[in-house]
Amino acid sequence: MTLILSEQDVHSLLDMKEVVRAVEDCFKQESSGAAVNSPRTRATAPGSVLNVMHASLPYLARAGVKCYLSTEKGTRFLFVLFQLNDAEPLAVMGADMLGRFRTGATSAVATKHLHRSKEFHFAICGAGRQSLTQVLAMAQVASLSSVRVWGPHSERRESFARELGRLGFDASAYGSLPDAMRGAEVVTTITTSKDPFLTGELVDSVEHLNLCGSNSPSRSEASPECVGKFQTVVVDDLGQSKMESGDLVGAEKKSFFSWENAVELKDVVGGGVRPAGKTLFKSNGAAIEDVATASLVYDRALKEGGYADQTFSF
Repeated sequence: MTLILSEQDVHSLLDMKEVVRAVEDCFKQESSGAAVNSPRTRATAPGSVLNVMHASLPYLARAGVKCYLSTEKGTRFLFVLFQLNDAEPLAVMGADMLGRFRTGATSAVATKHLHRSKEFHFAICGAGRQSLTQVLAMAQVASLSSVRVWGPHSERRESFARELGRLGFDASAYGSLPDAMRGAEVVTTITTSKDPFLTGELVDSVEHLNLCGSNSPSRSEASPECVGKFQTVVVDDLGQSKMESGDLVGAEKKSFFSWENAVELKDVVGGGVRPAGKTLFKSNGAAIEDVATASLVYDRALKEGGYADQTFSF
């Protein structure tokens, strides 16, 4: 029987501590060949873009595919989880919250393995729907001395800082990007910006940077000069990054970065590569993260029960 889980079901079954652990494990397993990622593909039609990404995780005996359609009226996300040994479809679930949690978890895993300190001041650029899970995930791997919020919309950044305060974080909103970044050792960007807003000068004192807001070669959050400030540049999937990472594509064109020097996150988590100097993680979102997180959701649904009436058979 195939389990059907709504967005609300998935959200209630997600626990950030468990998601961070599951995402970290999927990259460790990928380093030994026990997880196989496939880059995202897109089908563009007038007024819409269909995105498809899939991966196989033999160590969990599961595989899955996420698809989402973007239109001017919004985006809808769907995930299908399969069992590898008999091709049984285990679950069909909403994948919006799943994506938010795994994206935040991946930034946290990258920071854990790339930044030497486990206590730091954290700046987040962006106050949209993906921002909260970035902070919640980071708090799983480090003690956040403060959270410094910047975003182009004053009402959103103020509201987000207040929300973080209610959750127990020492959070403040800043109308100036330089002010928000001043004193922050770790910075995450999670915006919809088409054009770079991070300059080389802004990141002089930043020790680790997560770029999470763009997965299009025509969009970037960091200028080529900014990328060039970092000695270790890590990506979640090299093949996918070459197609989607506008920040790195632009930096490579202007000779501030070379793909030959890019490192995959699996090799850092697996212990094959040791980071050096200032570190940067460019997140595009890899399907192995989705499969690992969806598998976690499915297992929790079975354990907690109460979903027996939400099944169907092929």
